[in-house]
Amino acid sequence: MKSNNKVTIKKLLFAGLILFAIVLLGFLYAYFQLGIEKIGYVKVLNNKNRNVLYGREFEGRLVDSRGNDDLLFKFKTTDAEIDKNFTLFPRRFFAWGKNYVAYTQNFKEIILVDYKTKKEVCRQDLNERVEFINVNKEKEEFVIATEKALYVLKYQKKQGNEKKSPFILARIAEGKFCWPSLSCDSRYIVCGENNNKENYSATSFVLIDLQNNTKKKIISEKIGNLPLTQDYRLIFSTAISNDNKWVVISTSSSASPPYVYLMAVNLKSGTVREFSGNTGLCNSPGFFISNDKYMFAQGEPEYREFGDYSSIIDPFRSKPVILDLNTGKLEIVNDVPKDINAYWPIYGNDKTIYFIDRNYQSFIPNKIFDTNIYRLRNKKIELLFQIKGGIVSYDVISK
Repeated sequence: MKSNNKVTIKKLLFAGLILFAIVLLGFLYAYFQLGIEKIGYVKVLNNKNRNVLYGREFEGRLVDSRGNDDLLFKFKTTDAEIDKNFTLFPRRFFAWGKNYVAYTQNFKEIILVDYKTKKEVCRQDLNERVEFINVNKEKEEFVIATEKALYVLKYQKKQGNEKKSPFILARIAEGKFCWPSLSCDSRYIVCGENNNKENYSATSFVLIDLQNNTKKKIISEKIGNLPLTQDYRLIFSTAISNDNKWVVISTSSSASPPYVYLMAVNLKSGTVREFSGNTGLCNSPGFFISNDKYMFAQGEPEYREFGDYSSIIDPFRSKPVILDLNTGKLEIVNDVPKDINAYWPIYGNDKTIYFIDRNYQSFIPNKIFDTNIYRLRNKKIELLFQIKGGIVSYDVISK
């Protein structure tokens, strides 16, 4: 009898040790996974002909802090017209979701690649020219603007043994739109719209309510008293807060030099706020760090000759800044060293700021120069990755 009890106790102890080991391994796996930094980026490969200023070959890659740098896709532009468009704001052709990256290479399709398998999982052909792609990360919903309409590409779980693609493309609005952003709850799209008959380049700012199927103009394409044939609004980025309270655009008139500044609209009160006085050297894009605060980069050395449109003092370097949308107060993130030009800030859930430093002396983003990706956490700057080639798109992949 005692012998049987000893055997039972040993079995229970053994089972307990196995269970403990499984739980411990699970904790260790979760711990190490949380510590991995993952960045998705698109770079322009160096040309063999150094006399050619612009790259025509692009690579989408996923890099992490363990030293992995995996190729997700690669393509070359096929003609001068496509090359011209990829030279001007190429970031509009890439969007980094939670599990997939979306891109287009010839403007006639949307392609999705899975981060885990590194394989294409969706290719949706369109009969219209693709001009902008953006994403609601958490819901894995991509918003696409073509030359004729707005679309949403949604992920939907397969039912049973269905062989159909789990992605569904829906056409949601007719017209020519730019820089669309989809709200976190997928109810609203904010974007620019070009539909003025007097000047097709003039851009208004509109709110599309997908629940009620309505569209509302909230900022006019007209600036000042000049006719639209002489001056009009341009838009360079859009963003909407998590609670759908604020929308922010970076905008300018068509006059030269490009005086790019921020405007914000409180969707609940209808208040429009213009921050031209202290954000006049805005570098798009930016990022909401809370429901009432918006972070962006501001200032570039080559703009000095146009005058000081901001509160940043010499030495004139691009830095991350935080704008309080309620008060208009601008807070400069002074933890970035003076010899680093900070562009394209992204705010992580753990209050970490990511940004890039591109070594070039032109606003054209895909000239062939190397790019550094930095992390600012607890007032400490760390160089995460050094990328050979100019980055034209990047994002932090959710941990």
